[in-house]
Amino acid sequence: MKTLFLSHAPHEVHLEFAKSIGAEIKIIPLNWLVKLEKKIRFFGRFYHFLSFIYSFFIPRRDILLVDGGSSLYVAIFFKMRFQKTKIIYLDGDMLFYSHNFKKNSLIKEIQNYFFRKIDGVISVSKQNKEFISKYLKVPIKIVSPYPKEIKKMNIKRKNYGLYVGRLDPDKNIKRIIDFGLQCPYFDKFIILGDGANRNYVEKIASQNKKIIYLGQRKDVAKFYSQSKFLIHIPDYDPHPCTTMEAALCGCYPIISKNIGTRYLFDNIFVVENPENFREINEKIDYIIKNKKTADKLLKNALGKFPTKEKSIQNFQRAFTKIIEKLEVFK
Repeated sequence: MKTLFLSHAPHEVHLEFAKSIGAEIKIIPLNWLVKLEKKIRFFGRFYHFLSFIYSFFIPRRDILLVDGGSSLYVAIFFKMRFQKTKIIYLDGDMLFYSHNFKKNSLIKEIQNYFFRKIDGVISVSKQNKEFISKYLKVPIKIVSPYPKEIKKMNIKRKNYGLYVGRLDPDKNIKRIIDFGLQCPYFDKFIILGDGANRNYVEKIASQNKKIIYLGQRKDVAKFYSQSKFLIHIPDYDPHPCTTMEAALCGCYPIISKNIGTRYLFDNIFVVENPENFREINEKIDYIIKNKKTADKLLKNALGKFPTKEKSIQNFQRAFTKIIEKLEVFK
């Protein structure tokens, strides 16, 4: 049995998952188009065609382990030629969540046709699994990703807010900046990352000294250790590792209720309505005034985080169970 891992921009955790089962790694050279499509929707029309063309360059394998919705189309076009190939989807993005809200019935039906080519799913969270289950009747397992190996630095913590991640519309980066600008508890609001809204972030940072944009950085431990609060308030997010990484450095994560890591944190860190800045400010105010309680609750959360070893073991177990159900060995 030969397994090929397909990704246009592999998440480092998923890459480790693939290596743990001895999968061959294949990076689809279309990430430039994915990024361009996020800025200019028109270019998305070319992605399916180029995915179809690229599928002819994929070596024949028994199992395609696919990371991300953009990579899925290459796998599905491949399977249309080699129907015995099994597709196992690593579900760590918003593909099925977004599909749930599509209004164009024709596009939705076309996507449903593609989705039916998926044979099994390994999802990062229970909430993502719930969306998948609406469309697929296939084996689905949940494997929570682990945070990076990151340590708190011995530096002075300041009244800074922080955002770390993609600067894309689905992360609600404009809302996060608006919150950072008005929050009375932050002297500075630091943003790390890159994405479709980078120009917007750079423009705001050039106009207001409170917003500090530092681009894509590798020394994120410095900023987790220096800042008091990580602000992560999208409408939805499957299982953001940044919330765990911040907590490991003693930075309080303020998160919206519809993100996959909510189960790890006490409700004092969770906001019900991410558009309600008053609610978020009240959370921050409570944590500042009840630091000992907040520190204890944050420490409790750390004990729930999946370790790299455990997460990889869970993935190997989930992968094996799925291929056994699919009778790949027979």
